[in-house]
Amino acid sequence: MGQEFESLQARHLFIYNLEMFYLSAAATFLSLFIFTEFKQIFAKYLFLILIFLNLSLLGLYRFFDFLSGNGFNEAVIFHLIHGINGFGINEYIFPSFLLFIYLIFIILILISNYKKILHNSNQSFIKDICIIGFISVAILLNPFLKDLKILIKPSLQIDTLETGHFYDKQISFTKNPTNIIFLYLEQLERTYMDEKIFPDLTPNLKRLEREAISFTNISSPYATNWTIAGMVASQCGIPLLTPIASENSMVGMDKFLSSATCIGDILSNNSYNLSYIGGSDLDFAGKGKFYESHGFNSIQGWYELENRLISKSYKSPWGLYDDSLYEILNTKLKEVSFSNQSFGLFSLTLDTHHPYGYMSNFCGDMKYKDGKNLILNSVHCADLMASNFIDNFLNNELFENTILVVLSDHLALKNTATSMLETQDRKNLFYIFKKDAPSQLITKTGSMLDVAPTVLSLVGTNIRGLGLGRNLFFEKSLSENESGIENIIVDNRSKILSLWSFPQIDNDFKINLQDKKLVFGSRDVDYPALVLLNNNKVEEIMFDFYFANPLPRKANELSDKQSFIWVDTCERIQNFKNIQVSASMNYCALLGIKNHKDYEIIYDLENFNNHQIFKFFDKSKQSFFKMN
Repeated sequence: MGQEFESLQARHLFIYNLEMFYLSAAATFLSLFIFTEFKQIFAKYLFLILIFLNLSLLGLYRFFDFLSGNGFNEAVIFHLIHGINGFGINEYIFPSFLLFIYLIFIILILISNYKKILHNSNQSFIKDICIIGFISVAILLNPFLKDLKILIKPSLQIDTLETGHFYDKQISFTKNPTNIIFLYLEQLERTYMDEKIFPDLTPNLKRLEREAISFTNISSPYATNWTIAGMVASQCGIPLLTPIASENSMVGMDKFLSSATCIGDILSNNSYNLSYIGGSDLDFAGKGKFYESHGFNSIQGWYELENRLISKSYKSPWGLYDDSLYEILNTKLKEVSFSNQSFGLFSLTLDTHHPYGYMSNFCGDMKYKDGKNLILNSVHCADLMASNFIDNFLNNELFENTILVVLSDHLALKNTATSMLETQDRKNLFYIFKKDAPSQLITKTGSMLDVAPTVLSLVGTNIRGLGLGRNLFFEKSLSENESGIENIIVDNRSKILSLWSFPQIDNDFKINLQDKKLVFGSRDVDYPALVLLNNNKVEEIMFDFYFANPLPRKANELSDKQSFIWVDTCERIQNFKNIQVSASMNYCALLGIKNHKDYEIIYDLENFNNHQIFKFFDKSKQSFFKMN
């Protein structure tokens, strides 16, 4: 019932955002052509600036809504700050071009209307205020700002208290371990199986459902509805949160949620041989680093697999076509079948990626109905290829001691079928195939957070929950909790953020000049980096990344009395401190405390160590207290 309410609420929110978009745009354009006289000259300029701001934000909202399918959300933020290496950019060139043209159009309109807006000393100053108030209301209606508020609000709640919902008890195996295969079908949500809307679109997956344990009510809560977030949610039982409020990209971190307990950690601790095979670039959104951090022995993406193709030109903008991927997966299954070691094989398809999807050669000229809806053609083809893989597995001797999990990585983002999908209560696909387990439809409320503990209970563990996920065979999902899963996520934000586990300064701290790394004992991170300390403990590490807020600005924006170590080019650090000293080294380190006059620049990074750090901050702390 709770999820049905949330789904209905999401549809109402979409309609509300659309109404606010048009209302804000209409109010802005009307004001531009109606209000043409101002008493105060500054009111005229303020008026034009506010109009430009609002129209620009409206354009950005539509652009990001096209990318994410849900406005300016956490998925957009994550990819902006974590990077877009491996991003299938081809299909977004035209929308980006349209955004550029739109912004030019706004500028031209404002220039053409500039001389028409007059300075009239006979006007009432109160009228100026009313006009500025009117356009300000138009800005407040802008859905971009509403989305930004939603993102910032939980990010600022860093002192939230845990509510006992986070499940982190010891998990052990009570039975002989079972092999496991995870097949993520890119954005292939359960809604596509609705015969009323999409008749005969997925006949093969519908047929196979009769042989599976099928969960029909799996939603995507906050921070779980894009690929890497869906993987984290379904393997670790937590949403993918990063310190957005501090504009931390996390791109230079050596590990991905290293303190989180995920399926990979549990299986690898029980001597499983774990592999990930995906057709896209492993760098995109940190997928490779995620699997590397959680017990996987073999991790392969586009660059690791491209040499296995007959022609490297046979690829989509995202990587391997699915027919190539399935061929590689079947070869891998033959390899592991000869091993006596328990295994886990995880994979992700790509052909059903928004907005249009891609057609593998395997499907030839297959079309869905008249073939005009491109994403539905790719879903129809994906249904055939996935079912072939599943059928082959069910007839393989591996099925005797292996379970197969088939699921969406997340709900479909904005594509050519969105208008049809949004008429329904959208859910993710989640099948489990297990030998001798009776097939059944389970309508119990659940979410992507519940996938991991539910699946692990069939592998041979005693699991009841994992993170914010629950074993749906025995427990109620937190999605049914009266507090609401979104509120529970916010309440556990601090706990989830702590799972990134920043490395600490110890006796082995040093700087590796050759590899440009800060070495924290057995761990290391990239530099340039801004390390924030609290009583000599690392509480956060910030990095430079593309067009993100640069480190000098981040250093300026630190809170009062914040201790920090900043490793960057000597030129940047010297400019920051307004000193002109030629340095023979390219990189330097700055030790300092915000708004404290004492600082120390380290030019000899090769011999820089923890003793210098602790000596400076211990001395500075004493002098700081004397100053006060």
